[in-house]
Amino acid sequence: MNKRSLRILGFYQVQNMLVRLAPSRLSKEIARRLRPVSDADVIAKNLTDTEEAVRCLQTETSTPFGGIVDIRPSLEKAKREVTLDSHECIDIWNNLQHYGEIRSFFAERGADYPQLAEEAEVIGDFSQLAHSFAQVFDNNRQIRDNASPELMRLRSCIVELERQTKRYVNNVLQNKEYQKYFQDALVTVRNNRYVIPIKQEYRHAFPGIVHDTSASGSTLYVEPLAIVNANNDLQAARIGETKEIERIFRRLTAKVQQQYSDLYESTKCVGQLEFAFAKGQLALKMKACRPAVPKTRIIKLIQARHPLIDPKHVVPNTIIIGGDYRILLITGSNTGGKTVSMKTLGLLVLMHQAGLFIPVSESSELPVFRDVFSDIGDEQDISQNLSTFSSHMKQLIYILKHCGPDDLILADELGSGTDPAEGSAIAIAILDAFYKKGAYVMVTTHYNDLKNYAYNTPGIENGHVEFDTETLQPTYKLRIGAAGSSHAFSISERLGMPKDILEKAKDLRSKAQDMDMEKVLTQLNAQAKKMDEEQAELEYRLREARKLEDDLRKEKDKVTSKRQDIIDASRRDAVDLKRNLRVEAEKIIRELKAQSKVGTDREKAKAIDKARRAIQQISLPEAAKPQRDPIDLSKLKVGQQVFVNNLDSVGTVEDIGAKQLTVSVRGMTVRVKSKDVSAPYLDELKKEKQAEKKAAAASSFRPIRTSSVATELNVIGKTFSEALPEIERFLDQALAAGFSPVKIIHGKGSGALRRQVHAFLDDQPFVKKYQLDDVDGGGAGVTLVYF
Repeated sequence: MNKRSLRILGFYQVQNMLVRLAPSRLSKEIARRLRPVSDADVIAKNLTDTEEAVRCLQTETSTPFGGIVDIRPSLEKAKREVTLDSHECIDIWNNLQHYGEIRSFFAERGADYPQLAEEAEVIGDFSQLAHSFAQVFDNNRQIRDNASPELMRLRSCIVELERQTKRYVNNVLQNKEYQKYFQDALVTVRNNRYVIPIKQEYRHAFPGIVHDTSASGSTLYVEPLAIVNANNDLQAARIGETKEIERIFRRLTAKVQQQYSDLYESTKCVGQLEFAFAKGQLALKMKACRPAVPKTRIIKLIQARHPLIDPKHVVPNTIIIGGDYRILLITGSNTGGKTVSMKTLGLLVLMHQAGLFIPVSESSELPVFRDVFSDIGDEQDISQNLSTFSSHMKQLIYILKHCGPDDLILADELGSGTDPAEGSAIAIAILDAFYKKGAYVMVTTHYNDLKNYAYNTPGIENGHVEFDTETLQPTYKLRIGAAGSSHAFSISERLGMPKDILEKAKDLRSKAQDMDMEKVLTQLNAQAKKMDEEQAELEYRLREARKLEDDLRKEKDKVTSKRQDIIDASRRDAVDLKRNLRVEAEKIIRELKAQSKVGTDREKAKAIDKARRAIQQISLPEAAKPQRDPIDLSKLKVGQQVFVNNLDSVGTVEDIGAKQLTVSVRGMTVRVKSKDVSAPYLDELKKEKQAEKKAAAASSFRPIRTSSVATELNVIGKTFSEALPEIERFLDQALAAGFSPVKIIHGKGSGALRRQVHAFLDDQPFVKKYQLDDVDGGGAGVTLVYF
């Protein structure tokens, strides 16, 4: 891949971002070596690594990466049989533990991340080697006392010798004969030997060996002759300990040497996996995705963003090259974003072919290119006598010699730096040569001749960057399909150019031959902008409508499913209820039959009464009734139809009282409270009319008017069994007529009939309460019944 393009387009800056995200020296090294490639299979594999890493980072709560050390230098030492030191052994042991975690992580998730799991299979099983290190080092990374039998013996011996030596030194310190010699009555260590600080003037009076002096020279550190042998024994034991530790490290080094190849390959594999996850982190940071590779070589980058521009300020653009045209000519104002659009395309191509996700929308497509050539910026070289034009020409000549049909060419300000007429001619000839070579090209220019050439030449398309003439500011939006104006006058005015100079320049420009074309371009661009805005609005509304449609479809599916569940549950409940009713009815019938064969009339009446109460207790469970709309009483009129909630039926209003309404329900007149009626539904009104017509045609029944319903019943002189049918009929008619309270006249007598009537009323669910009438109304001989 062209190194100049990597530098100019900013690939190294993206690479530095990746290096900072890499967690270890291994992965940072791989990131620094990263370069775009042109092999489609290698690119696809690298992108799949990134894709699986992104999915893993988004799905898993944690990943087993971090804490890996580059142990390759230590492995090379072990290969050459150079004994490893303590730090190197600990680094290898740490890595072995991480290798096992990474290996297990991907082994358990092979179905979720198949390519990364396959790569992780290279990591070897080093459990035995890790166990060997664990026998030498404890959890604090210190050498265990029992790392070997000899080390345990030597360390025990050192502890005992230190105890004895300290005891000898304390004996010397406690000797009264030597007290005046001591600078301080304490024990210290010099050259790994216990010594005592002695005053300088007593150096010849105190028997011992001088090992050191203080900075001022007033204190000597003397080893008493009495403990020389004890120090010698202690030093010998310590030397033995050091040699034993070296022997242990040689043994560990030999084990590492035996598995050198597996350890080296595993280390490289872990570095590659870490690098893949660094790419995943970069993709998430950029909100990037993987574009599709099209079968027909077409560049379609939707809402592409330059990755090196602050996301808060970057303007997304759609770049399409291919199909009907392979050369895109970008025109427009200076500082309007032409070069940024070109660099965005080039950098995203390089990132894609380096296995990185790019900041575009998911519907984007990007083919694989053999190379990317760029001629962007002014690189004139004074030492080589190269002007701006010469520098551009030198680079373009190089590109013309090396480019081919699978290359991407980016050229900024093509033909600039010389006479406009000659520059335009050379630029057109170069574009024609690029087209014949089959390359994909994106160029910028201000020349009108090139705009005309693009309009009149198949395979070349115009594009421009927008400029807001009202605010005199560029919008940085790229529009493909029409050329744009340079807006030199507007920009000069915004920068403070004197008005008289601008007026003179405009007058001269108005006399130019191509002035009409500038006006046409301005009008076309304004129309194109308006159409794009309308299309964006239509697309937004279409997305909202589709979203609403999907929501409604899901809601409908939920309602349908719930409705079926309710129907199934109701059917099961109905079957169970039918079965229970049948059982209860059969039980009551059997009891009545058995009672009819034997027993007196009174016993038969009691049996019938008992059966009646049993049937009344068989009731359907009340279902939760839906909330209905209340009636506006101020607008209610006689003759209006209402829904009576308690009767679950539609009726007609016959009279409107202060607190009660008189309503006719299918020929039966009832009095109800105003709060117990509500507005009927349309389908309920239709059903009521159909039911009335059907009833009128099938029956000659005429309802009892309220004028024919009595409000009191006299059963004095009758037995309870004789009075019961009359009481039941009387209560049914009074209830239907809406009368409350009504009177049952049973007389005083012995009180037996009154008690039986009261017992009967206790079992009636429609009776709200009952009480004896006052003295004027009959007292204990009359019972008032309230519904």
